[in-house]
Amino acid sequence: MPEVDLSWVAATVLLWTRMGTLLALSPLAQAVKAPPSFWVLFTLVLAGTLCSALGLRATVPAGLGGFALQMLSEATFGALLGLSVHAAFAVLQIAGRLLDLQMGLGIATVLDPVTRANAPMIGAALSMLALSVFFGSDGHHALLCGIAQTAQWVPPGAAWQLPDAAPLIKVAGTMFSLAIVVMAPALFMLLLAELVLDVMSRVLPQMNVLFVGIPIKVMVGLATLAVAAPGMAPALRKVYASVFLFWQEVAA
Repeated sequence: MPEVDLSWVAATVLLWTRMGTLLALSPLAQAVKAPPSFWVLFTLVLAGTLCSALGLRATVPAGLGGFALQMLSEATFGALLGLSVHAAFAVLQIAGRLLDLQMGLGIATVLDPVTRANAPMIGAALSMLALSVFFGSDGHHALLCGIAQTAQWVPPGAAWQLPDAAPLIKVAGTMFSLAIVVMAPALFMLLLAELVLDVMSRVLPQMNVLFVGIPIKVMVGLATLAVAAPGMAPALRKVYASVFLFWQEVAA
């Protein structure tokens, strides 16, 4: 019988732990409707393929406790990488929630089929747009390349250090600033609509501004988002690029 390379098996299990934690914390795996067993087998096969292709090997510890500590370290590292991906999509949800409040849609929520929870309407639409741009711009290929590069920079089982607060603050600031750029046109038009409605309430005090203003703000907001939608794709690509730059600063 052929001998089993234990160092390859250990590297595969450790890399599988890292990748599984990364995908569990990112909304990408939730966007693809598949049973958990599929993702377990997919990440395991992908981890084994990467270890074979890149020649990754891990030192097998003497005891089970040492291997458990290595798996905990890999899970922590994968969580750090996955949280940056989650933050890139969460920023758009925050922008959508703010637009919902300004447009008057905050009083009604819809059931998000991905998270099975109540989500803002505009936030859910922006999340679907973000996923479409991500897969349409080959972001999934870039994600696989990023995983392979981080596996080379920080091999499975290798020691790594927690990054400083500066990279975290930088990537968070970049994402939130780009989110403001995405929703700025709609917010500006909604502000103009509010000013017009305030003037009308002064000129026509008998007019019910609440019932008249809500449909006007909804139409203005949706029309502005429709016009500004083609310009959102470059901003979203910058958000995704900042995620991989963060990976490079953490792992390199």
